[in-house]
Amino acid sequence: MGQHRGSGDGGSTGGFRGVSKGPVIAVATVIVLVLAVLGWFQLRDRISDQGTQAARTCVEGEATLAVTADPDIAPVVRDLAARYAETAPVVRDHCITVTVTEEASRTIGDALAASAGGRWSGPTPAPALWIPQSSWALGTLSSHPGIVDGQPKPVASAAVVIAAPTVVAQAMTRPQVGWQDLPRLQSDPEALTAAGLPHWGTLRLALPTGPGSEPTALATEAVAAAVAGAGAGPVTAEQASSPPVTSALTTLGRGAAVIPDAPATTADALKALGAQTNPRDGVFHAVPATEQQLARAIAAGAQLREVVPTGATPVADHPAAVLATTWTDETLRRAAADFADYLRRPEQADAFVAAGFRADGRTPAGSAAVAYPPIATSLVPAAPEVTARLVGTVALPAQPAATTVLLDVSGSMRNIEGSKSRLANTVAALTTAVGSARDGSNLGLWVYSRGLDGAKPYRVLVPAGTLTDTVGGVPRRRAITDALGAVQPATATSTYASVQAAYENAVRNYAADRTNSVLLITDGPNDDTSMSARQLLRSIAESSDSARPVRIDVVTIGENSDADTLRSLTELTGGTLTAVPNSNGTELGAAVDQLLN
Repeated sequence: MGQHRGSGDGGSTGGFRGVSKGPVIAVATVIVLVLAVLGWFQLRDRISDQGTQAARTCVEGEATLAVTADPDIAPVVRDLAARYAETAPVVRDHCITVTVTEEASRTIGDALAASAGGRWSGPTPAPALWIPQSSWALGTLSSHPGIVDGQPKPVASAAVVIAAPTVVAQAMTRPQVGWQDLPRLQSDPEALTAAGLPHWGTLRLALPTGPGSEPTALATEAVAAAVAGAGAGPVTAEQASSPPVTSALTTLGRGAAVIPDAPATTADALKALGAQTNPRDGVFHAVPATEQQLARAIAAGAQLREVVPTGATPVADHPAAVLATTWTDETLRRAAADFADYLRRPEQADAFVAAGFRADGRTPAGSAAVAYPPIATSLVPAAPEVTARLVGTVALPAQPAATTVLLDVSGSMRNIEGSKSRLANTVAALTTAVGSARDGSNLGLWVYSRGLDGAKPYRVLVPAGTLTDTVGGVPRRRAITDALGAVQPATATSTYASVQAAYENAVRNYAADRTNSVLLITDGPNDDTSMSARQLLRSIAESSDSARPVRIDVVTIGENSDADTLRSLTELTGGTLTAVPNSNGTELGAAVDQLLN
């Protein structure tokens, strides 16, 4: 019978065989490694949680981002700031709180310009982010580079239209009005009659210029672009100073200037326009406004609707400008940029659209009163200095002039200065000035030298009249420039007798509602002894008429021994005397241009 093997041969008590240590150590090592890995992950997660918790507890403290926005868009920005706060924003270990204040864009722009390099002195908390109504407002900072950090981008936009009572708006779309037509509607009594509004007179278009009136500036640019044929723009400095544009904007400005108690802001104008019970008897008929402003006014009960003029459409783009100023640090600038990016996210567009803005390619539903049509061509903003010139022409339209140019063509005008004669240089300066004169200006051209026209020392080459009228079948502007091109030096000077004749003629043919003047351009003393200086001054004094004021302006070229008499002549009539050293330079052209324009 078999037996279990004993532990030895000596018959001692039996036992089990021992377990090997190697496997036990291996298993233990694996367990330790697993526990170490699990411990590392737990430690990493704990460190991450601690980091997140540290950030959420703002290890660098709180920071307040002050935002100033145009009143039109401020309510939406304020609502979105509340949503932004729910995301617990942290910038550079600072918990960010956003406050939104509203203020007219121009007011803030002026305050920023005044505070450049110094302490904030504006009416709101010192902003780190500014959202004006349009990029036009940023132009006030063009002379202060560095205030705006980077290139501001829009957060929402609104097209500029013409707001008017329904009956006026309907008339302005039969046929469709273009931006270039607005001056004609303001100056031609037949325009509204032809559009179906008999007995309305001319269109009274309010053009507010106070803070909160950016649509006026944007509409002004649109008119200039349309008149100049600039397409989508931008309007250039040359186009802005051209006679057609200057005349058109001057007409707009004069029309707006006669509106009694004219509103200072676009919002005030919309309110007053919407409150009119009889539009024909209202003090004004229309005003430029953004479609968002108009929609809000209509929602408040105003019986208005939009007119969308043909041509490039000006747009209030509401850019978000991060400010790099003495009161903003890196944390605030980063916070401002982060909040601006948040406002531009597609998910925020619904809030802007609900408030009447265009955002992220979306538009409000629209209505018969404000349709929000697609914008075929947006107007590219002009350079700040060009826009300032355009707005200045509308805000302070120059009084149209009625000027008789009295040009000395005596023998001394043959003198060579530079490469041309003194007369040739003077003719060139006059030709340029006449070419840039406003269409509504009255101009005439006389030349003088002894015995020029029989017994008379002067000759009337082109009688005074509106530049757009015809003389001998050609426009007066061309008739004057053609006549200038044909003048030649003659003999001696007869300044006194010629001035007397030109002045008496100007008083006799006084043009009402204009600045009347005689512009004398001469290079030497009077050679005609038939009249003394004393007799000339007495004759001018006797011919003057306080009800028909005519001033005498004088431009003298080179040394002139008659300077004292000519100065007395200008002082007697309220004119000016400008002495230029020679005809070959910029001084003569500048003097003539200033006095004619």
